[in-house]
Formats: sequence, C-alpha cells, structure tokens
Amino acid sequence: MSDNQTMPNYAQMAYFPWQSSVWQKLYSNKFSNKMEINHFPHALLLAGVAGIGKKELAFYLAKGLLCQSPQENPKTGQIEPCQSCRACQLFNSATHPDFNHITTPEDKKVIPVDTIRELIQWSVLSSQLGGKKIILIEPAEAMNPNASNSLLKTLEEPVANTIIILLTNKKQALLPTIRSRCQSIDLALPDKQIALQWLEDSLLQTSLFNSEEGTSENAQLLLSLASGTPLLALELSHGKQLEVRNTVIKKLLSIMNDSVDPVRIAEDFFKQTKIKLTKSKSKNQQLPISAYDVIYWTDSIVSDLARLAQNCERDTISNIDLYETLKQLSNRLYLKKILQLSDLINKAYYEIQGQININLLFEKLLIDWKNCKQ
Repeated sequence: MSDNQTMPNYAQMAYFPWQSSVWQKLYSNKFSNKMEINHFPHALLLAGVAGIGKKELAFYLAKGLLCQSPQENPKTGQIEPCQSCRACQLFNSATHPDFNHITTPEDKKVIPVDTIRELIQWSVLSSQLGGKKIILIEPAEAMNPNASNSLLKTLEEPVANTIIILLTNKKQALLPTIRSRCQSIDLALPDKQIALQWLEDSLLQTSLFNSEEGTSENAQLLLSLASGTPLLALELSHGKQLEVRNTVIKKLLSIMNDSVDPVRIAEDFFKQTKIKLTKSKSKNQQLPISAYDVIYWTDSIVSDLARLAQNCERDTISNIDLYETLKQLSNRLYLKKILQLSDLINKAYYEIQGQININLLFEKLLIDWKNCKQ
C-alpha cells in the first residue's frame, strides 16, 4: 500500500549516518543470529523531534524485516536488507503486499477510527509472501481517541508475525497504555559533527553553493536554525524559507532600531499572509508569508535574546549569523518582558489554528515586542 509522498522512503538504500548505533540495536543484533528473528518486539515506538529521520529509519527497518536474505554491508559491517530479493524489490516499488503504511488523509489532520479498524482486519490476514507483516503508523499522535483505543486492543492481543511500528514527535501525546505496550526507542538529536558532514555533502550534491567553504558556513547556519535537526536544515536550504526569515527578522529589528510603528509592521505581515503564490516574475511582487512563519521566526529571535540576556554563549542560539546584533540588542531589553513575550508566542501557535483575527494577534505581539525595550 503506497502513496506518492512516501515513494522516496520505499526506495531508499540506507539509514542515515547518525542512526548507525540505533540500527545495530534494532536490526543487526537480531539478524546476526537467526534464532533472534522471531523475538523482534510486536510493537515498536520510535520517538523524537521532527527532522532527525525517524520516518526514513522506520521504512528501511520495515524493508529489512521483510527482506528474505539479509546480508552484511561491506561498507558499514552491519547486517542490512539485501536490496535484491523479491521482497526488497517489491518494497522498493511500493508494492509489497505485507507492508501497510498509515498516515493522515490529505484532507484531514487526524487518523480516523475507520482507518485503524480496516488496518486491524488486514493484520489478521495471512502473509502473502509467507513472512512477517509490517504496519507503520505515523504520526501516531494523529490518531483520534477512538482510533487509539481501537489500536490498543490489537497491542494487548498481538497478531502472530505482525509487527507494528509507531512514529511520534510528541510521545507524551499518546495514551499511556499505548506507550506501555510498545518497546520504546527515544531518538536523540544527531551528533553535531556527523550531522554537519552529512548536510555539507547534501548541499554540495544539490549545487546550491559554489565552494566548500561557503557550503560549510551555510551548513552551520542551517543546522543551527533547524535546532540541530539535519533534515529540517536541508529543507530550509530549498524554497523561500531563508528569504522569509530575513524579511521577518528585518522588520522586527526595524521596530527596535528605527522606531518603526509596530502596528504598521503588523499590517504589512498580515497583507503578506494573504498573498498567494503565482508564476509572475514581477520584481515588485511581495513574498508570501504564512502566519506560522511570522510567529516561528519571531519565536526564534525572542528565544535567542532570552539566552543572550542571561549571558549564554554563541553556540546556544539559533541565529548564529546575527550573534553580534542580537547580543547588543539583548543589553537594551528587559529580560522579564522577553520571557513574558515568549509565553505569548507559545499561545499564538495554538491561536492561529482557530478562528482568530490574525492582524490583531500580530499587533499584540509586535507592540509587546517593542515594549521589551528599556
């Protein structure tokens, strides 16, 4: 069962470099001894922040569990899927009959109970290739309460030769009873140097930068902006997000440094959230910005200022390219008001998902932003 969005995950040929020890724990140890194959946990929960490759690891693990002839990879020394057996070929083409990937429907934000009920019916059918059956649910926290309770029954009474893999960015959002019935693996942020090397290599392959030196500097900034998550850092390098960031931050700083009216900036932001992408190449066309973008990059700056106001070092902030500017600004702001603004920003993330006047929300945030100044 497949969808176009996950095709690259089906055909990937390796796990990420920072996942080597996790792969050894999950897969290689199990398959180096054939007696261990049947002792793989019936339910596995992979938890961690977005952008560290949980989904990619889970797909590659599923391929390995379905592989008919796991082999040692001469480059890594690890046992991995062979990539050539019938099971691997079917998986690579997203047509393996014993793999079922469940995610949120395109037009919904939750995984409905009917989807889980259909999944349970599928799970009790015999394997078409005579091996294991693998179920991947992501993000697991997207299951509505009825769906969670329906899955819980299956976790409590596992189906033979069926393995359920759950992925979550928000482990605490899952029912405690679901968490307790899974073997849980908490995936940490990658080692910085390993993540940087991978990101530099990826940027060079995309030819986004002309020199290795420029690539290295940009990789450090991108990884910092993405809070150490390499896949989000790579995503930032594409599209307009860096341009959006620069626009939002420039206007924020203009309020502080040039005494620009925050109400006017709020109106500018609001107008830009109404702009839709077009194919027009007009130089005067404004950049489309979402309400989330405004709040996210404001949050990024405010968080950095809060750290710098408490004398934290450069490597603790996200916007490392603006260190000197933000350090000077932090000396002119009230820390208490910065922290209060941070609380308002956290509320704003939830408010923009409901029925709220975005323009008034921006005005409130930016007026409070200006009032942080001593």
